Amino acid sequence: MKKIVLFLITIVLFTGCFGKKEDIGSQIIGNAYTLQGTLPESQIDIAFEKDKISGSSGVNRYFANYTLDGNKISVQEPGATRMMGPENLMTQEQEYLKKLKDSKEVEVTKDGVTVVTTSGEKLNFVKK
Repeated sequence: MKKIVLFLITIVLFTGCFGKKEDIGSQIIGNAYTLQGTLPESQIDIAFEKDKISGSSGVNRYFANYTLDGNKISVQEPGATRMMGPENLMTQEQEYLKKLKDSKEVEVTKDGVTVVTTSGEKLNFVKK
């Protein structure tokens, strides 16, 4: 009888450790974050909804669909408004949107979230 109980406990423990993917969606959906390390005269932010992200990319507003599978994220090609701004802000905006499209993982941190690109670059966001 002891062996059966130990066997069942072992199965439950292994299932609990390996059977569930981390539910990052429940931690980030409904929250807005600000990107760290932007040019001083700009602010880039991101807001997560169920399957959409949106925010300010420095000059323009942007939006995109995304999917989450555990901590893996896939972002569709972002769309954006088409206002013009200073060249340095427009360059920063284009680089940000490209990195966002190249996102592969999301990590929840104590201050916000980190989005990791396919090249390993980290976009560190703090909660608003």
